[in-house]
Formats: sequence, C-alpha cells, structure tokens
Amino acid sequence: MYLLLSLGIVLVVMFVCGAALGFAGSFIEGFIDGFHGDTNATWNPSDFYFAIGMCILSIACVILQIVFLRMRFASYTMGRMSLIPKEKRARVIGNIGMAMLGMGLLYCTISDPFFSNDEALRESFEWMAKHPVLSLIGMTFIEGTADLILYGGIMRELLEWKHRPQIIVPVFGLIIGLLSASFSNPVLAIPSAMAVMIQGYLYDYCRSVVPIIISDFFYWLIIILLIGVTIPAWFFFIAAVLIVPGAVIAIQTMEPYKPID
Repeated sequence: MYLLLSLGIVLVVMFVCGAALGFAGSFIEGFIDGFHGDTNATWNPSDFYFAIGMCILSIACVILQIVFLRMRFASYTMGRMSLIPKEKRARVIGNIGMAMLGMGLLYCTISDPFFSNDEALRESFEWMAKHPVLSLIGMTFIEGTADLILYGGIMRELLEWKHRPQIIVPVFGLIIGLLSASFSNPVLAIPSAMAVMIQGYLYDYCRSVVPIIISDFFYWLIIILLIGVTIPAWFFFIAAVLIVPGAVIAIQTMEPYKPID
C-alpha cells in the first residue's frame, strides 16, 4: 500500500509540476536565447532542465514526507536507539557510516557513469560534479525520503506483521537490488542489494530511520567526491575492508538491544 501510495504521489507531482515547470522552462529558455543570440549563448540547456527535474523530484519528496509523517505511516523517532548508551550510539553510527563509505567506493569501482550508454545518467553526474554541495544536500534529502518510505513504512509493517528479519531483510534487499538494476547497470544490483540488507538489519535492531539517513549521507559523499575519478579495480579490497568490519561492528554493538522475537 505504501509503495503504491508513493508511486501515485510521484506520478501526479511529475505530471502537474512537469507541465507547469516545463512551460515556464520553455519560456525562460526562449527569453535567454533571445537575449544572448545564437552566437553568444553562455548557458547549458541540459543543466537547466536537470535543475527543473531536481525541483520536481524535491517537490514530490516534500509531499511524500508530509503525507507519511502526518498520516503516521512513518516517523523520525529514535526507536530503540534511545535505549543505547550515547557512546555506543556514536559507535553504531560511525561504523555504519564507514560501511556505507565502503559501499559508495564499491559503486565507484565497478561503475563509471561517464562511460554509460545512458545520456541522462551522464548528464546527471556531470551536473553533480559541477555542483557537489547542492548535489550532496539534494541526494541526502531524496535518499532520506526513500528511507522513510522503504524502512520506516514498508519494512516496519513487514517486521511488525511477521518478525522474521532473517527472511524479510534478504528478500527485501534482493527485490530492491533487482528494481535498481532495471533502471541502471545490472551489475549495480549487487551493491544495491548489499546496502539494503545492511541497512535493513540495522533498522530491525534500532527501529529508526535516523542512522540509515546518516549512513546514506556518507554513501553519497564518497560518490560525489569521486565523480570523474578513475578508480583502480584493487580498490575493491579497500571497499571490503570498510564494509565488512563497519557493518559487523555496528550490528554487534546493537545486539544486546535488538527486539526479541
């Protein structure tokens, strides 16, 4: 239900805002072209339309946040994280952040968007490379909205319905991985599924989306910093060194506080 609701909101916002902003964008583009003339144009239309696309996506995220929070489908409460002593809480967040830094490095190691056949993907990463701060803020907000829906809404309902994380989390990760592969390079299904599984187990233990959103900040931080940088294949081992200990230590730290079946 939550997934269908989210999809419906996104489609409506894309249709309404896309039509409005697209009309405004065409008017502004014509005005700028007329102002600069054909020989002295100093702006990039692809950047302009990518910015419009980000505006539409941000509006959809704001509406999704309002709906899910006001209807109490999800929340930003600390959940079981409030039961953990502050020093251990910091260790959990630090280690899950390290694991997601490794996931970001793994993404950069196995995929270079500038060699993708998808022109929209290449242009998106080019814009992100030019605007790293805005991109990091925007992607953290978008990922935070997705986390609120996927973990705070869908996974919470599944775990409350049947608390079998050893089944629900891997299956959930595989489904999200396959969905991400259908919209991008199929190889990226592996890190996507791994990231969802790590964050899924973290959510099962803490029942809060807050540490997950923080970990996604680290994930996009490393990706944005490494845009356009050629990463040698042996960086895979560095990524593994960050992912495995980070995820294991974070989960072990929360082990005494996990929900009882």
